[in-house]
This record gives sequence, structure tokens and C-alpha cells, in this order.
Amino acid sequence: MQKLEFESAWDKTIARQDREEIERIFSELHSEEHEKQQTVILKTAYNHREEFLVTVLVNNYSKEPFSLIGKKVLYTEEEHTMGEMDSRYTLEVPPETSMPWTFIFPAASLRRQPSREYGKLIIM
Repeated sequence: MQKLEFESAWDKTIARQDREEIERIFSELHSEEHEKQQTVILKTAYNHREEFLVTVLVNNYSKEPFSLIGKKVLYTEEEHTMGEMDSRYTLEVPPETSMPWTFIFPAASLRRQPSREYGKLIIM
């Protein structure tokens, strides 16, 4: 049975409203319709350094832990790769667990300016 967990730093700092929104989105997911891992975009933004931030719910539907270390991460819009980076994040999502996470694409990793609409985050 899929469960929702928050990484410890998130658990301590997340705003109540954001937590409730993540819980609502999680409750609407159906694990039997997906592959081993899937991401659902929660929001996107730019920070003061012009880095592109993509906050997602990382869903690990498999029975094995899913590590982000060394994975290639793509942000696409309408089949076009807007940004690409190699993950150095140490997050490991336990089996049958969903966790929110924010991926930060450095400005230099963006091939095109994301419109922030119709995007998809892919972890390979």
C-alpha cells in the first residue's frame, strides 16, 4: 500500500497549507496505473539566482528503494527538453512510498526558458 512520507527537513519546515495540498494530491493518486516510479509536478518557480525550481511528488511504486543519486533529470514541455541535469541529491524514496522533493535546475542547465505550463519531470 502506497504511503506518503516527508523527508525530515521537509517535515519540520513545510507550511500547513502546503502539507495539506500535498496530502490532497497524494490521496488522488492510483498506484496501479503507473510504472515503478513516477513524478507529479506540484509547482514550479524561479529563484533569485534564476535557477528553475520544480517541486514534485516522487512516487516509488516498486518494492525496492529508489535513489536519486546519479540519475539524469529532465524537465520537458510538449516533448521538448527544457532543462537537463545529473542528480546529486541523496534522497532515497523507500518502497511503496511517495515523497515531495524540489529539483533545482541551474540556469546553465536550461536549454530553453520553461513556460512553466504543461511540464513534466522525468528521472532516468
